[in-house]
Amino acid sequence: MKVRSMRIPEDIEQAIEYVSRIEKVEKAQSLRKLARVGFESYVAKAYKEGRVTLREASSLLKLTLSETIDLLVEMGVKGNIRAKDVLASLNTFAPLN
Repeated sequence: MKVRSMRIPEDIEQAIEYVSRIEKVEKAQSLRKLARVGFESYVAKAYKEGRVTLREASSLLKLTLSETIDLLVEMGVKGNIRAKDVLASLNTFAPLN
């Protein structure tokens, strides 16, 4: 694990202290947890917007595909494949002409 030095704004410091107190963990562990949750949210938003695929999200989060799907469902993120995308894929294999 790498060590980073950074300035933390007061509101984030308060959030770290809050999580530390509520979950009865050290501040460093609280900060790591908040960073992870923030990254999961970032990746989920990127997936929802179609900027990353499910496989890419899974790789970024270091989770299996099923774990990633479970996380996205838990966060309320639905699949980012639209009906037009499915139809375009189907037309590639069996044109509707």
